[in-house]
Amino acid sequence: MKKILVPTDFSVPAENAARYALALAKELKADVLICNAFKVPAEAPMASQVAWPLMNYAELKQEVTSELDSLVNSLSNSFCFQEGEYCPSLTYESSLGSVWEVVSMLVEKEKIDLVVMGMAGAGGLTQLLLGSNSREMIERANFPLLLIPFEAGFKKVAKIVFASDLSKDELDPLKVLSSFASQLGARMVIAHITNKEVDPDGKKQDEINVFFQDVIAKINIPDIAYEYIWNIDIDNGLDWLAEENDVDMIVLTHHRHHSLYKIFVGSHTQKLSRHSKIPLLMFPIHSKSK
Repeated sequence: MKKILVPTDFSVPAENAARYALALAKELKADVLICNAFKVPAEAPMASQVAWPLMNYAELKQEVTSELDSLVNSLSNSFCFQEGEYCPSLTYESSLGSVWEVVSMLVEKEKIDLVVMGMAGAGGLTQLLLGSNSREMIERANFPLLLIPFEAGFKKVAKIVFASDLSKDELDPLKVLSSFASQLGARMVIAHITNKEVDPDGKKQDEINVFFQDVIAKINIPDIAYEYIWNIDIDNGLDWLAEENDVDMIVLTHHRHHSLYKIFVGSHTQKLSRHSKIPLLMFPIHSKSK
């Protein structure tokens, strides 16, 4: 992982995400690009009903650039104190367009490996997911997306839990995640949450065995464990993981045909906000195969 992108709206949660991204970049020996997406007021929704100050593209660009320059200077002054330690390159860019348009353009142009976004305070994940920009990012992202809660300060990532649906589609994300975990020196746990008991001689156990045979055969993960978690539903299983296992990061895969995707589009959304102190890493999945 060589380059991390952090979209910012200059809010406190966004700055917290930028600080987390910089600390993570030091561990990964990666660089950080901070970006801001802006629109000329006359082009924005409801512009005709609002008395906007007269401001053109050049003025907005200059104002945003000034804010980005101040943010980058502030962030740069708080990192890399020890001589000889890796100091991430920290740059910025602004562009006209929606958050999704700017981020997706930069991901391709700059060969971004990870996008890091901030979340608001208590209940903020719900607000983030229901916001049009953030929801579009989550639904359309074809890149890994790390959501950083406002309450989460960076600490060494020692344990990463991958919430698995035992789908073959998860093998590619697991390959990427194994490299990520190895760079961080983190232990990986694959956790399967189900509300059904697993008969050692039954079909579910066979499915688990086949999945792990694929993992072992196709992915080199030297330090990995499996946890079968019986719980009434996914929400409560994630609660148990977060509260009982000293988890530093929860990883989910998502697409509209994947059971875990319901967390992000249905009634699970509000419940998931209970995990607001733990970073959530999301991998997109496009296939429907099992």
